[in-house]
Amino acid sequence: MHARLDPYDGQPGHEVDDPDLADPGGGVAGQPGLLGCVTFREFAGSAAVCLTLWDTEASAASFPGLRAGLAALSGETYEVIDTDEGLAAGRTPTCARLLYFDGPRAPEQVVAADRAGRRRIWPTIRGLSGLVGIYVLLGRDLGSVVVTLATSTNTLDAAARAVMATDLAPDEDPALLPGPDRVEIHRVTAYQMPAAAPAKEGRI
Repeated sequence: MHARLDPYDGQPGHEVDDPDLADPGGGVAGQPGLLGCVTFREFAGSAAVCLTLWDTEASAASFPGLRAGLAALSGETYEVIDTDEGLAAGRTPTCARLLYFDGPRAPEQVVAADRAGRRRIWPTIRGLSGLVGIYVLLGRDLGSVVVTLATSTNTLDAAARAVMATDLAPDEDPALLPGPDRVEIHRVTAYQMPAAAPAKEGRI
């Protein structure tokens, strides 16, 4: 499975109140290979993001955006390397946290992040009642985005506190785990996504 992230900056001609952002189904319906779509809007800003899931990288790369004239910034295509369901799977999320780990990154950083997520982070947050699901996206330059969907900002805050309270395992190298380059908190404006599949062995 592959993903596409298309940012929208709210500049003239690219208004984030556009109906295509409020209802993604109308903007992507009928696109070959489309698996799901969710749109986000900053709580305290004009920026918005559209996340779409696709069956192949080619399908994701050929997507022109919700409307060809709407996207102000170029979209990025990713491989979905991990997904998992929280206790609130099946419910519609109201908010999301996007963690951006900018590339290029070394392969050993990706391995370290994968191991930390699987062994330490996911076991710490998986029991939160408002957690809907998580998607981990990996770019060609090994940069990644972790999308956490929840039913409330309280759940996102609880997840962040729980992760910060954990100690690194003896075999974890802090130099390989520098933390995200950017953190964005959004409200979910529309949601048409499949449930996150359980993570594969060796993944988060």
